[in-house]
Amino acid sequence: MWSQNALTKRLNLNWPILQAPMGDLTTPGLAAAVSDAGGLGGLGMWGFSGEEAERRVAGFRQLSGGSLNVNYPLWDHPSDLTNTAQPMRRALQELYDQEELGEVPTPAGSAGLVSDDHLAMLKKMKPEVVSFHFGLPDQPIIQAIRQIGIFILSSATTVAEAKDLENRGVDAVIAQGIEAGGHRGTYSGVDISMQPGLFALVPQVADAVTIPVIAAGGIADGRTIAAALMLGAQGVQLGTAFLRCEEANVLDKHRDALRHASESSTVVSDVISGRPARFIKNRLVEHLASSQTEPAAFPAQMALTDPLANTGKKQLTALYAGQSAALGRDLSAADLMSKLVEETIASLQALSPATTR
Repeated sequence: MWSQNALTKRLNLNWPILQAPMGDLTTPGLAAAVSDAGGLGGLGMWGFSGEEAERRVAGFRQLSGGSLNVNYPLWDHPSDLTNTAQPMRRALQELYDQEELGEVPTPAGSAGLVSDDHLAMLKKMKPEVVSFHFGLPDQPIIQAIRQIGIFILSSATTVAEAKDLENRGVDAVIAQGIEAGGHRGTYSGVDISMQPGLFALVPQVADAVTIPVIAAGGIADGRTIAAALMLGAQGVQLGTAFLRCEEANVLDKHRDALRHASESSTVVSDVISGRPARFIKNRLVEHLASSQTEPAAFPAQMALTDPLANTGKKQLTALYAGQSAALGRDLSAADLMSKLVEETIASLQALSPATTR
């Protein structure tokens, strides 16, 4: 049975379908709808205090008795940005002036970590899964999470990263193809041009590690789910496909951009946040890319670009999206899950020996 394997049994899932925990774009309602439909809902913890994170998890628990994945992106605290951010501030001032937004702010640095208050939240709320982006925290944090009995995931963009994550104790690895929307999960310094697409990455990762592999990047319907499973994945993670669900915390202009996306609409760039991420190309991305100005350190760069979204213009808003955005649909999360399962079954049946002789 395609829907049952070691991963789904461990996480008590009916279907090996994970909803990506995309920061504040995800809501307890979205995650709960996915989990209630038999998948794994996810909530991003980026930017939330321990108390706020606990309320998010509690909101999920009130709506669903299913499994939950909470996600932490990790990064080091940057050095003083007063001088290094000046060229980028000048590059953005032209757009600020056109929109009468005043002076571009001076960014402040921050670190991404699992703080003591978040660790206390994890011990109290006990989500079934904790996932990481941009590598792993120090071993004492990993051990503390493991002692709670929480399943640990982390993203890899290369075979080498997947092997490293297995050696450092993750329970399953998310193989993120170059097609994926949002931030690249890479943490080893490998050049973006050398990161493979999902069809090349998944079978090589599956051959290189002994833990379950979850495919992410360009997966949007049953055909792509079936393909990932055939390549050796035990599960799939979808992000962009869930952004058009009514439960997602997505601006109308972002939804509209997703509806009108094509296979050539997106680009990977670091100019929005300071780290490589895939967006729908718009005036903001093109303006900063053409300036050839080094962005401020991640995520301080976002303090410079985020205010432009307040104009209400999608040409000045960060529009996260993967290469399969055009395959998205305006459905509730429950209806999308139902459709994904139906399509996957149909795709796998079409490949069965009885129908291919």
